[in-house]
Amino acid sequence: MSMWSTLRRGEPGYDEARRGLSASAVVPDLHPRTVVRVGAGREGGQGAEGVRAALAAAEREGLRVTVRSGGHSASFAALRNDVVAIDVRALDGVEVDPVAGTAVVGPGTTSLAAARALHGTGWSFPVGHRATVGLGGFLLAGGNGWNHGVWGSACESVLGADVVLADGRLVHLDAADPAAYAALRGAGPGFPGVVTAFHLRLWPEQRVQRRILSFPAARAAEVGAWADHLAAVIDPAVELTLFLAPPDSPMHPDLDEPALTVAATAYADDPAATEALLAPVDETLPPGAVVVLAGPSDIPTMVETETAPPGLGVVAQQAWTTEGYAAVLPDLAATMTRCPSPWSSILVSSSSYRRAAPPATDTAYLPLGTLTVAAYSNWRPGDRDEDNRRWAGDAVEAIGSRWSGHYVGELDLLRRPDRLAACFPGGGLARIDEVRRRLDPAGRFADFPGRC
Repeated sequence: MSMWSTLRRGEPGYDEARRGLSASAVVPDLHPRTVVRVGAGREGGQGAEGVRAALAAAEREGLRVTVRSGGHSASFAALRNDVVAIDVRALDGVEVDPVAGTAVVGPGTTSLAAARALHGTGWSFPVGHRATVGLGGFLLAGGNGWNHGVWGSACESVLGADVVLADGRLVHLDAADPAAYAALRGAGPGFPGVVTAFHLRLWPEQRVQRRILSFPAARAAEVGAWADHLAAVIDPAVELTLFLAPPDSPMHPDLDEPALTVAATAYADDPAATEALLAPVDETLPPGAVVVLAGPSDIPTMVETETAPPGLGVVAQQAWTTEGYAAVLPDLAATMTRCPSPWSSILVSSSSYRRAAPPATDTAYLPLGTLTVAAYSNWRPGDRDEDNRRWAGDAVEAIGSRWSGHYVGELDLLRRPDRLAACFPGGGLARIDEVRRRLDPAGRFADFPGRC
């Protein structure tokens, strides 16, 4: 029995498979020639058989290859005209070695599935913040996950990966090949191979304590100044993230104006330690703050807390900045009054630079500022599709003069391909291109979206 299925354009089920190549329910009018859905295989490296078959078919027909392996899929990277698109979301196994503190996960494993599999084992991992984010695209792009200040970017905990190359060889890439290992950890949709399994370093499971506070967005400058003070004094084990939501957001049914939420999440070995970490928050709380939550949690529970229902259109645009919260929040808050969907939001976080240890320097992904700012358009299909897709980019443009770079995992590169180089400064994009030429000399794998 074949562990993969092939759907060609025009066949029953093709359009569903094509739409499944993105996390968004609204997708561009792009049509792969063939969509190959890969499941677990019979030989070493789960899914290698199906991937090899898809690559062989692409070579016979002279077509390029794209891969759908999770992540936010904000760049619609797997959706191209006249390609063979390989969908590996069914490769979703999780194998934990509690003695070694490692795990092997399939690229289709979601953040929620991984968090649940690890919960109670004594180990954890910086999975993505949203339940449905697949680890494949998340890790390949870099991965801004939970407890970033101590555990680092998720890609820094990737020990290696089993990869099928364009010629069909199944190889294990790790630090023995520094250039390919760097691309594995940050090249995102430009990585020249199909990952069938990631080998991960795990982290000791922590107790979690949270403070979630709500303010009117009109207080953005004041709350931003308070957040800047907190970012300077709190321990890196406290994740500090602010969210902006539009007036009719279901996140804030009690407000008829744009809202600003502050989430402070502390990680430690015991409850007393987490409470001590949050003391600077409690002791300096601005007057009038509405306390939405003050208590314990855990990573599966936090990941489960989705802010939008399934079946929505999804687009993201991100930028790094070296400015503080107070400098960017007022301009970002102003965009919420023009937001066309109640499900959209803007995230602003300092966790990627407030680190217990310096970030790794041998990864293609690097944090390029003191704050990450990401606008997420989420909307019901057919309800002002173009306005909603454009809003995320317009929102981030509000602080365009303050950008210091971009994150390839949260960019709509089809709309803004000019931002690709800003994801990989200092020759980073050239180094990825060199790895692409070496591992894929025939250029079988499609380049970054929007790039000729």
